Amino acid sequence: MRVLIGGGSGFIGRALSERLRKRGDEVTWISRTAGAGRITWDDVERGAIPACDAVINLAGQHILDLRRVWNDDYRREVLESRLRTTRALVNALNAMPEPPAVFVSTAGKCFYGTAEVSANCSYPVLDESSSPMGVDFPAELVAQWERAADGIDATRIRHVSVRIGIVLGAVTRSSALGRLWRIGRGQGFLPLVRLPFCLGAGAVMGHGRQPVPWIHIDDAVGVIEHVILRGDARGRYNAVAPGVVSNRQFTEELARRLRRPVVWAAPAWLVRRVVGQDRSTILLQGQNVFPRRTLESGYQFRYSALGDALADLVHITV
Repeated sequence: MRVLIGGGSGFIGRALSERLRKRGDEVTWISRTAGAGRITWDDVERGAIPACDAVINLAGQHILDLRRVWNDDYRREVLESRLRTTRALVNALNAMPEPPAVFVSTAGKCFYGTAEVSANCSYPVLDESSSPMGVDFPAELVAQWERAADGIDATRIRHVSVRIGIVLGAVTRSSALGRLWRIGRGQGFLPLVRLPFCLGAGAVMGHGRQPVPWIHIDDAVGVIEHVILRGDARGRYNAVAPGVVSNRQFTEELARRLRRPVVWAAPAWLVRRVVGQDRSTILLQGQNVFPRRTLESGYQFRYSALGDALADLVHITV
């Protein structure tokens, strides 16, 4: 196939590109800068899209980039990076005389929102048919993002929307400092949380009961590949592992794999101060997301249990 990927240079985009190229597919990225095997977002806004069979949009500024201070400017940047690119891509695809067979738009599990759940209650199971359990900034962001993608002409282009959970990628040793900490740099969610563990200060977030809807990078790529190839796949699919765990379970399993202790629980007020009120709900209030339609469509997860996923991803050498 000829595949066009928006955000192809990102974590998921690179892994997806590698998988598709191994299949023999021709992959072109949509990027901010021109280059070999790329077109730019300016090209998209002009409607200059090459002939292709499938389009996947992964573009968007990372909401949990902790290098950035959470303020009004960054909030607008996160919104615009998703909405402007999605609208431009949808308009360009709709205008093509011979459009691609399938358009895969992606968003986050944050669509389902968050809500406080008391200690004696369980978090509700949320599948692809569920409404948000509460509305916060991440949920509104995803809702606007999906509405922009829903502008695609579904009478001519098969539209699949994939809601992706917290993506776990390999963490590898890559520097002298990394050797000192026994673990180095990586991609995905694990690099965001590895440093406290490496320093011996691994922590549960808040009360620790909140669910963590995670997914191994191989399965994140696998779900996208699956819905591209399955010609009857339409609508929403959750890209989260069926074995959702609590924040405390996630933290303890990661600590065990890193051979580091869990020494404290970071209070909610501290998390809010560090990451900002809008982003704190992602860490402090989870969603018990289940991939019902994904499983019903025939996708078989390679990593359904967190222990198996971390055993594959976390490598310590001495």
